[in-house]
This record gives sequence, structure tokens and C-alpha cells, in this order.
Amino acid sequence: FIVGPLDDQDYNVVPTSADLCASYRAPRFEVVDVRRDSDAQAQGIAPGAEIISINGQTPQAAVEAVMGRPLTQLTAPQLDAGITIALAGLRQQPRQLTLAVGGTSRTYTLRSPGEQAKQLQATAPLSIERRGTAAIIRFNNSLGRNETIAAFRAALQEAQAAKVLVLDFRNTPSGGNTTVARGIMGHFVRREQPYQVHVVPNEERQYGVPRKFVEYVLPIAPYFPGRVVVLGGHWTGSMGEGLLVGFHALGVRTAGSGLADLLGALFNEDLALSDAKVDLGEEQLLQVNGQPREDFVPGLFREACEGRPGDDPLLEQAIRAAR
Repeated sequence: FIVGPLDDQDYNVVPTSADLCASYRAPRFEVVDVRRDSDAQAQGIAPGAEIISINGQTPQAAVEAVMGRPLTQLTAPQLDAGITIALAGLRQQPRQLTLAVGGTSRTYTLRSPGEQAKQLQATAPLSIERRGTAAIIRFNNSLGRNETIAAFRAALQEAQAAKVLVLDFRNTPSGGNTTVARGIMGHFVRREQPYQVHVVPNEERQYGVPRKFVEYVLPIAPYFPGRVVVLGGHWTGSMGEGLLVGFHALGVRTAGSGLADLLGALFNEDLALSDAKVDLGEEQLLQVNGQPREDFVPGLFREACEGRPGDDPLLEQAIRAAR
């Protein structure tokens, strides 16, 4: 959960305000992926770089400061989360990172990744690009904006003649709502189909009555008849993950890296006796096959999947696979 309101001494919220994804690969911490269009990418940071220091601290010390526990008490997912949060740094503050590639070290001074998150708020919900017989629709962290529904319908009308349609959810870290998600998926079904399973543990805890239900997507015009592939990555969070899981349930090809792995559906709560706010995971979300949503891995897997303008190997690979 997230406790708010946040101030400048709090860490940036991950993945929304993060530009580097990292992992502990004993005995070192290393960069796994670099966010597209970020300051880190512009300065040449690339996957595979070893993390030597973060604002003068060793990565081990930085992770312990984030997690509040010694490294020896942290699980592998906690280590990965800790180093990724540490790399994101404090809100609205620049960072100094020392990284090594091939034995050569270099120090970078990076802007706060929160700046990129703010810029996204002012962009259009999505963009569309044509590459020969393929059309690519990219979502700009807009799955919580209801105007995305109409914007997507208009983009789909424009893409109706494409033989291959790519839906790129790699830049949807803040999640969204199921109305927008169903407003997207509905254009790819001819009959109602299940896409996600909800488990509500609170009712069983409170009343001893378990609750579980299946969410469906229903047809919406226009229907897209061509081949489709959906992309996701480390900056695909919450509802973005639900969309990849949902499209997979509909039989659509998926491609990308591991996703943000949010553990359930978040609900925003205000604490009555303070000004604090918390986001709590109050529902467990499952794939239609019964597996946890966070266990989903795209069918066409590429660990570093962000790409950059003019150089996007995952996108090219996905288009080839869909043809």
C-alpha cells in the first residue's frame, strides 16, 4: 500500500515515477531495463549495467534504507523491489548513479523520474502509427482516463484496414479502471467472454462467506477482424496487466517482459482520524485459468523490452510473429 500525502522526502512511486528496473543477480545488482523516453535512456544507460552506487551509497545500503531490513532478511522479489525503488530516488530530487559496464565505471546525474510522469499527464491518451500493413496504437498511461474509450474507438476506425494491429501497453504504469479496459477489449470479441476472476477475501473474514466472481467483456462496435498482438513490460501496471491477461484469455498473442506484478486490485482509502491515505489491495485477481494474475508472463518473452524511437526490437519481433 501507499501512505499519503507524500512529500519530497518520500521515494518516488514505482513504477509510475521510475525510469530504471533492476534486479539482484548475486553477487551484484544490475539494470534490467530502461524506460523509453526517460532521462536515463537519453544519457545512454542500458540493460546489463552493474550498479556501483546510488547517491554515494552502495546498492546494498540503499536497498536496506528502502526496505528497513538487512539484505539477509529479504526475499528475491523484495530485493528487486528495493533496488528499483532506490534507483527511482526521492520525489522531485535528482540522483547520482555510478554504473559499470565491462569493468569501466561512469557516474550519471539524472533528473527525477517524476518529471516524466508529470509530462505524461498532459499528453493525449494514445497515439497511432502505421508501418506498412501494421498499425501500432500506443497508450500514454491513460487506462484510468475515461476519454481513452472514445480515443481508442477513433484510432481503431483509422486502423481497420491494417492486417496486423499492435496494442502497446508498455507505458501504463499507473493502472486504470475496468471500464476503460472493457472498452478496449470489447472491440475484439464477437460474443461475451471471461477475462478476469476476482476473489474478495474480506467477506469471508468478516462473515465466513467466500466470494468469487468472473468478469466478462462484451462486444463493442467496430469489431477488428485482423491479427492482433499486445505488448507489456516492466512499466505495465495494474489494469495494464489485467489487459494483457484478458487478451491472453481471448486468444490474442502477447509479447514483452515481466510486468509490474501488482498483487491484486487497489482501492483508495482515507483514514478517518488523520489526513493519511492508503491504497490497499482488497481483491485477489486471477487469470481465467485460476492462476494468480501476477504470475502471468507474455508468450513472446524479452527481458529488456522497452526499445527507443527507431530501435524497438520487441515491436519488430511482435509484428513479424503476428503476420
